[in-house]
Amino acid sequence: MILPILHKEFISTLRDGRLLLLGIALLLVFSGFFLASAYELQQLRQEKQVVGKTAKEQWNTQSVKNPHQAAHYGIYVFKPDSPVAAIDPGLRPFTGQALWLEPHKRNLTRFSPATDQVLANRFGQTSASFVLYALLPLLILALTFNSVSKEREQGTLRMLHSLGIPAKELVFGKFLGLLTAFTLVLTPVIALAGVFLMQQFSFTLDDSLRLATLVLVFLVYYSIFTALAIAASTFFNSSRITLFCLLGFWLGCMFIAPRLGAFTAAVLSPNPSANEFWNAIKQDIAQGINNDGNHEQRAQAFEQSILSQYGVSRKEDLPVGFVSLNRQFNDAYSSKVHELHFDRLRDNFKTQQWLSHVASWMGPSLSIRAVSMSLAGMDLAHQRHFEDAAEQYRHYFINLTEDWDRERSHGTERSAKGAETDWRSVQDFEYQVPTLKFALYSARWELLILSAWLLIALNLLTLSARRLNP
Repeated sequence: MILPILHKEFISTLRDGRLLLLGIALLLVFSGFFLASAYELQQLRQEKQVVGKTAKEQWNTQSVKNPHQAAHYGIYVFKPDSPVAAIDPGLRPFTGQALWLEPHKRNLTRFSPATDQVLANRFGQTSASFVLYALLPLLILALTFNSVSKEREQGTLRMLHSLGIPAKELVFGKFLGLLTAFTLVLTPVIALAGVFLMQQFSFTLDDSLRLATLVLVFLVYYSIFTALAIAASTFFNSSRITLFCLLGFWLGCMFIAPRLGAFTAAVLSPNPSANEFWNAIKQDIAQGINNDGNHEQRAQAFEQSILSQYGVSRKEDLPVGFVSLNRQFNDAYSSKVHELHFDRLRDNFKTQQWLSHVASWMGPSLSIRAVSMSLAGMDLAHQRHFEDAAEQYRHYFINLTEDWDRERSHGTERSAKGAETDWRSVQDFEYQVPTLKFALYSARWELLILSAWLLIALNLLTLSARRLNP
């Protein structure tokens, strides 16, 4: 019995002029945002590639100088963006686009697009993902709110009941039929977006898997709204009351929940200011951590250990450069302190993300946004992965220049020199983008919340069928 109901709802929904009109409108809106975002991503990737090559060539063509002076010239590295970021840019507007690697200090990413924009440009700032997670659910609610209540008002529900059609089969048939119609309308949009991305960007297998997974997750998301809308239409006697309640749920889910979550996170787990962050690092380097002693105590202990290691009584008699050895020792301790504070800051970001999900009881929008950003590679976990890889590369090229300085100097002299052949021997930064498995793991709790919302919606649909009153 459920298949005829599914077929009937599928056909009637497709014939409904509202679906065609709203579907075309959303298609145009999505296409506009998507094409603008794809163009921006393409330009950004090209700029990163050009600037990265130029910066590396400037490093390679430095003049003859001390290796440590060359290291202070620094190297810029850039996080590659996934093609899926054309659909969901995630945190890209708010995180820096470049990371400057230099001796003695670990830096935060620089050149945030949101910082460069004038205030007027921030109003109305949205993306193709906004159409997917906010406007399409509104379309679903607009087409589904009277799926059962309308038949009750017209008297056809009583006739169906008299034919012996089970209420559960009726509501689930409507659910599957409406969801199938929505999926059919959505499929060309996603297909065109996928084809466009594959033509404009170099698509890997992992990119294809990320895009396919994103589509499946959004289908689960739409299933939640479809089930909730039919359950509400079944439960309430009036279509007007049903629409009012569903619109209230949509507003709370899309606009109130994110702000409530952000406010909760900011109050319960605030971030330190920039001055507090850097001053804490300077203080720990100067005074030491874990009873390591202050800077002077560590320096004296290191000097004695080096003199004992090489069997000399004066720094001037060392067969290698002491200045470079001392710098490497201090930089290693500085990196240890920087890592401690950076991890603490980023752990707090993660805690804030957890706390923001306290508002997930208002709707699944927070979870789908987090999953979408993760699959696009534009979330905190992917940003942290890139920054850690860049920090490892910083250690590599800084230690390499210090090795040159140490091996080409003696005692306390600073006569070591490096040439262009040395600078060109420094390997390029090759960043390995995490796989889909990494993205799914980082979004595991959000996926669990989405699954919970789906179970809740289906259970409400079942409960409403039991209480269906013709």
